[in-house]
Amino acid sequence: MKGSLRQSMTWLHTWSSITAGWLLFAIFFTGTLAFFRSEITHWMQPELHVSVPAENSAEVAYRYLQGKAPGAQEWQISLPGPREETVGASWRNGGEDRQQMRSQRAVLNASTGEELTPRETAGGNFLYRFHFELYGVPRAAGETFVGIVSMMMLIGIVSGVIMHRKIFADFFMFRPKKKLLSWIDGHVLASVLALPFHLMITFSGLLLLGGTLLPWNGSGGGHGGPPGGGGPQGQGGPQRGAPQARAIQHKPAAPVVDNSALLAQVMASASAEWGVPADRITIKNPGTDKATFSVSGPNRVELSAGRGGNSGLVFNSEGEILKVEEASSAPNTSQAIYNYMDMLHQARFADSVTRWLLFFAGILGTLMVGTGSVLWVEKRAKKQMGRRGFELVRGTNIGAIAGLMVATGAYFWANRLLPAELATRSDWEIRSFFIVWGLCVVAGLFRRDRKGWLWQTLAAAVLFTFIPLLDVATSPVLMPDTLRIIFDAACLILAALAWYAVSKLKAEPKSKRAPSGRKDSPARRRRPAPEAGSTGEQTA
Repeated sequence: MKGSLRQSMTWLHTWSSITAGWLLFAIFFTGTLAFFRSEITHWMQPELHVSVPAENSAEVAYRYLQGKAPGAQEWQISLPGPREETVGASWRNGGEDRQQMRSQRAVLNASTGEELTPRETAGGNFLYRFHFELYGVPRAAGETFVGIVSMMMLIGIVSGVIMHRKIFADFFMFRPKKKLLSWIDGHVLASVLALPFHLMITFSGLLLLGGTLLPWNGSGGGHGGPPGGGGPQGQGGPQRGAPQARAIQHKPAAPVVDNSALLAQVMASASAEWGVPADRITIKNPGTDKATFSVSGPNRVELSAGRGGNSGLVFNSEGEILKVEEASSAPNTSQAIYNYMDMLHQARFADSVTRWLLFFAGILGTLMVGTGSVLWVEKRAKKQMGRRGFELVRGTNIGAIAGLMVATGAYFWANRLLPAELATRSDWEIRSFFIVWGLCVVAGLFRRDRKGWLWQTLAAAVLFTFIPLLDVATSPVLMPDTLRIIFDAACLILAALAWYAVSKLKAEPKSKRAPSGRKDSPARRRRPAPEAGSTGEQTA
């Protein structure tokens, strides 16, 4: 230990944070945006904006499947919901496994049944996957590195609580225009205000990636899902934004029975049973008198089961309930705990209000990491200014923090400005992100002072401010829907934070000279410096 417990924790907090600070900022920032992953993807596919949910959306999809795959063994209809504006239609033929439904899939206008062809985009999936597996490196290596950084983050949080003896008292103290003390107060404020969230999100993320830190664990770890690393995707699933589905030539089964009239009945029965609307219907043996309707919804009844915690209802061709499909349960306690943490970390349980609260808590976490990195520089500026290592950290801070916001804004702009028919379009969106981020890092190394911060923060503020206007100008629908409004609102919140930072950066620090016409007396010049035990020094 380095001296007392508090001194040891101060040393541990400082070095565990600064060595991982830049990557932690990127993880927190992109993870915070990923709370609105579906909304981001919807915004980045303007071709889907023409879809308006309707009461007969299920019947519209049924009619489409009648014409597209009349002889299929199974149809599946994904209905609009709070985070979905379109209808998904997929099918499976006899002898095919269920994975085949991923490629035999179409996205429909929920009102008209018209098949939509959204542009290829990395969407919100790129930000989501980047925050826990990075990009351009093997998936296992990226998750392992993020797992190590998450451990350092947890160490930093715990040591930070221990080292600040008056952490909750300091929460009510903010000293503006005090340079170092202002940065300290801002760091403490962002840390304490959402401390339970910081602990939860860090510990749960570390648990989800824990398997990558155990080299003897052959099954690995991570959040699961395809190792696409932010590849092309669409709204509502890995292939929701796939190219236009191809027609399957099959002879229709005879006799053909029109079961569409039962859709509204089975959906109403399921909704009355659960208290929430149905969101998916699976029809087996469609077009026959032996058809069955399996209805599922967001009626999660078993959190410990993870994604399989929803119950379902199965109806026959007469609209009568055949059976209740019970929600699955975790096979053991350890799996149940893992599933709980997965639900918490990814907010799979969250309604709209809860998701916004998590978004704001994520912003506080991002500010906590960012102010901590800046604070490290401010505390050492007088003694280490001009040293190569210090100047490297000072310049990289600008590109890693302000530059990441600029790159994210450029990513959204590239989505709308790149030609919709461009080959490997999603790759170019991601390239735009990293090219702009790299340029910002280089610019920060050349301009390491207040002006460097000002220019990049101003660029981020402008990019995010005008995103709503870009949306209106490049979307086929002038009036935004709820999902677009959520995305635009999130961008304006980030813009407001950036403009606030710009206003502070433009305000030159006040001169330390004595007031005009007043000379310092010898007694004033000999005033002793604050003792080491003063409040400001203790906090620092």
